[in-house]
Amino acid sequence: MYLACVLVLLGGACHAPSSIEAPCADPVWVDVVEVVDGDTLDVDPPVALPGGDVPRIRLLCIDAPEVWSSPECFGEEARAYARARVEGTRVQLVFDRDCTDTYGRGLAYVKTRSALGTGALFNLELVREGYAVMIDDFFADYTWCPEIAEAEAEARAEGAGGWGACSGDPWDVGR
Repeated sequence: MYLACVLVLLGGACHAPSSIEAPCADPVWVDVVEVVDGDTLDVDPPVALPGGDVPRIRLLCIDAPEVWSSPECFGEEARAYARARVEGTRVQLVFDRDCTDTYGRGLAYVKTRSALGTGALFNLELVREGYAVMIDDFFADYTWCPEIAEAEAEARAEGAGGWGACSGDPWDVGR
């Protein structure tokens, strides 16, 4: 409850945590062939999801600054960080209730590999390091919302990444 109150004060929102009770697809391992931007990856092989094979994945519950039509502060840095961390690596995609967005991209949490197997939640890492923010307004999936929200509050307080490099809210997405 305390976390929810903090989020309301910070202008964010968080829904009650839940487990993935009915994922739209089983977890799969894929290779990241290109980081499109801080929150979008092209993968191989394309992921078989309801509706067809999907080669592009949008990371669930986060938003990184834009690099395309209306570049935002810290967008290039977020893309460079993601490229350094996951491009050319094998990752596990974990799905929640919704498999695709309105653009036909797959929606997933991304887990990186470590020497001991499946490692860190990359979505959370991007937020913790100040390269992305939590966003749940456009998704119906909230499995890791509390952890991502807490990481955003800490990154903001510490001035990590875009929070220290940009003036104001670097991701003004109507939050």
